[in-house]
Formats: sequence, C-alpha cells, structure tokens
Amino acid sequence: MNARKVDVLLAVGVIVILATIVTSGQGGRFTGPINPLAYVWTVGLGLLMLIRRAHPLLVLVLTTIGYFSYHAAGFPAMGVAVPVAAALFSAAEMGHTRAAVATGAVTLLGSTGYRVASNQNLAYVLAYELASHVALMAAVIALGHSLRTTRQLRLRRDQVTRLLARQRHLDAEVTKRDDRLTLARDLHDSIGHSLTVASIYAGLALERDVGPERRDQSLTMVRTAVSEALSHLRRTVRVLREQDASLAGPGLEDIRHLAEAPRAAGYDVRVDVPDVAVPVPVGAAIYRLAQEGITNALKHSSGRRIEVRVSCAGSHTVDVSICDDGAGHRTAPVELGHGLSGMRERVADLGGVLTVDTASSGWRVHATIPWEAAT
Repeated sequence: MNARKVDVLLAVGVIVILATIVTSGQGGRFTGPINPLAYVWTVGLGLLMLIRRAHPLLVLVLTTIGYFSYHAAGFPAMGVAVPVAAALFSAAEMGHTRAAVATGAVTLLGSTGYRVASNQNLAYVLAYELASHVALMAAVIALGHSLRTTRQLRLRRDQVTRLLARQRHLDAEVTKRDDRLTLARDLHDSIGHSLTVASIYAGLALERDVGPERRDQSLTMVRTAVSEALSHLRRTVRVLREQDASLAGPGLEDIRHLAEAPRAAGYDVRVDVPDVAVPVPVGAAIYRLAQEGITNALKHSSGRRIEVRVSCAGSHTVDVSICDDGAGHRTAPVELGHGLSGMRERVADLGGVLTVDTASSGWRVHATIPWEAAT
C-alpha cells in the first residue's frame, strides 16, 4: 500500500473515531444537543492527516490549536490523547520525536490543569485519565519513532547491499585487470624470449659465410624456438579457457635451460643457481626475470657474455642478478619498456625491489625478493 492511501485511511479513521466520541457525548456525560460545528472540527482534524508527511510540525501545531479551540467552544468533551494521537504519531514518524513529546506534555498539562481548576474529581483525573492519556500518547509516539527507525534501517541495509554489490563489481574488475597484466607479462617474457632466439638463429642462417651444417643447425633452432613460443601460447589459451591460473609453470630449476639456445648461437652464458626449494611464486618470478634479462641481452647488447646469478641471503630473501658485458647501453637512458615494466611489477608484487644499472660495463639488473611475501 502506498503512502497516499495510508494517509487517506488514517484521515478517515480519525474522522470516524472523533465523530463517534462526539456523538456519544464521551460516555453520556454530555446530555445537551450537539452543535453540528463539532463535527466540522472532527473533519478538520482528520483532513490534516493528508499533509502529515509534508508538514508534520504544522499538523502538530494545528491539531493542538484545534483541540483547545474545540473545548473552548463548549463542544462535547472528547478526551485528550485521542484527538492528538494521530498528529503525535505523524510527527514522531517524520523525525520530530522531541516536538511530539513536548506537544503531548503541553496538551496534558493544559487539560489536567483545567480539570483540576474546575473542581473535578482529583483522584479520577490523576489516577485514571492522566495515566491512560500518558500511556496512549507514549505508545503512539513510540510507534511512530519505531516505524521511522525501521525505515531508516531498511534504507541503510539497502545502501549497504548496493555498496557491497558495487565493491564486488570493483573487485572483479581489479581481478580481471590483474589477470590481464599477468598474462601480458607472461606472453611478453615467454613468447618474446622464444621469438628473440628464433630471430638470432634466423639471422645466422642467412649469413653468407655459414656452412650448410651450421645453417641446418640454425634452422633447427629456429623451429625449436618457434615451437616453444607456440607451446607457451597454447598454455596461455588453456588457462583462459579453463579459468585456472594454477597450472604449473617454470621455476628456479628451469633457469639453466634458458642458456642452451644462446650458447648454441655462440654466446657465453653462465648460470649460477643454487639447488634450493623456494616458494612457487618466487621461483616463477626469478625464472621470468632471468628469461627477460637474457632476452634483453640478446636483443640489445653488443656483448657476448651473459651471467645469471641467484643467491639466497639466509632464509628470508633471494638475490637475482643478470648482467652482460656489452657497451651498447652506456649512452642510452634507462627506459621502462614492456619488459622492464613487467620485471618491476613481478618483483613489486612479491614485496621486492628491482634496480637497473648501466653505469658499469654492460647492463645489469638486480632484484631482491623476500620469501615471506610468497608464503
């Protein structure tokens, strides 16, 4: 039921109840003829309920004035609490509980004072009528306040529900973004490395002074590198289809395999990796760092020696160093391309620090990764 229908029913109820009280002469104590204007007052008090939501304080004031003017006109008595009950309820429901309490107190004091001054039965006025009127007024005010509180709690619950739904949506978006970044780094590191190796061997195969055996060996390495790239791509597609990022990837023990292709191409690749067990995220990150470091050396360095060193500082951190002996980076500024950005992100995700040094001979990348961040 909408609010408008509720207000109309409340107005009709007030009119009917007050008219019934007026007609009965409040229990037969009024025996004279009833002035028809008394019913006009009851209708007026009832019609005020139609604006109780928009103007609750105005309704409260007009009801109080109407109540006292009704009795001042000498119309049949109709009690204290009943005529103002609907107005008190409306004020409390609209958030004006203090005004409702104050108005009820003023109305009771005025009515009780008048009865006492009129030499009515003091015991009856105080022990029965005053107590019953106080109870009725307190009940309607409490009911109005309770309805308002319930409505506010419902609104807050709905707000919390909407906020939680919004938060879940944002969390899902963040997860999607993180997944995209992870896939982008993996694709760049794995496929980029394989394609770099393929490019190097393709270049060797095209050199004029390369013999048939060397050319065949280079083409074989190109095919192997391309196959590895396709394998990485298939694995990525499988992860996307199965929505399972937990498929096992390369780790610390696989770093040595990264040196095979560059060595076959004539590079001096030295790998120093301890035989220790590290957390899977740390091992995967170190592997990708070594892979990207070797790829950068193959693509950009003029040197022929590449060193990859991994050492454990106690049982809390792992140090990773990738360097080459080329001089091609001395005059070039350090720019964060996709590869270096991905390296920084991987290390930062595990709470580590990555630095890039071009001041010494060649290019050097150093990372420190704590174990605790991955456990």
